[in-house]
Amino acid sequence: MPDYYIRTPDHEESRGPFDPPKLLTLAEAGQISENTLYYDETKEEWVPIALNEALKNQVFPQRERLTLKVGQAVEAETTKDGAPTPEEKSGLNVQEMLAAAEGDTEETRHLKKQQKSFEKAASLASSGIGLMMLFSAVFLLMPHFTVVNAAIQDEAFSTVINYPFILIGLFDFLMAVFLFLAVTEVYPLLRGRAMLTLGFGVYVGWAMGDPILLAASAAAGIGIFLATIARSYPTMLVAMALGIGGNGYLAYLALIGRFTGFFDGVHFDFIPTE
Repeated sequence: MPDYYIRTPDHEESRGPFDPPKLLTLAEAGQISENTLYYDETKEEWVPIALNEALKNQVFPQRERLTLKVGQAVEAETTKDGAPTPEEKSGLNVQEMLAAAEGDTEETRHLKKQQKSFEKAASLASSGIGLMMLFSAVFLLMPHFTVVNAAIQDEAFSTVINYPFILIGLFDFLMAVFLFLAVTEVYPLLRGRAMLTLGFGVYVGWAMGDPILLAASAAAGIGIFLATIARSYPTMLVAMALGIGGNGYLAYLALIGRFTGFFDGVHFDFIPTE
């Protein structure tokens, strides 16, 4: 039986771990509600208990029983002589009570919208960032095509260690493969990589006197970073536009030879070449 860490929506401090029977005890004592957040390890996100139907049924079983009495509750809204019931006099509405009991409140609807937005963003993240990293790999590897081709023909693969940007390009290609396989554990590495893209790309644009290139490099780095932390669909769309647009433009420039010779001076002699 899984254990859960919990916290309230307005506090960062968590408690736990608790198994469902312990959560049931806390619910009966009024210490937690359906809006209490639990940590979902599969999504790496804090989620309201109300949005996990199985867990909600375990922790708040009385909520399910209330739904069986809908017909009785509606029938009891008025007395035999048509006089208003005590609930009507006090301003209570049975349907609203049942909706609250089932977690269908304005707050939970807002949380559901947030969760849906997060799920749509997550569905775009891996493949979108993977495409960014693939474009970035093309941007770095194409200007070194002659070097890579010579290393392959001479079977001197170790010589590529002399070219740091080839290594970064190979790293980007490996990250793209991982992301297309939905390996999201690489996100922390990508955030550092995004900062390198931002810093070096801006330098390249400045060195080449090309403000459009500078802007594309900045967009490429910001897009990668933003996509790894986005928790809403609109934010993810902005990240996709920046990251894919910026990295795609850099890849296009590399393919048409814009960076030919630019990286020639950036190499070392760690491995002697014949």
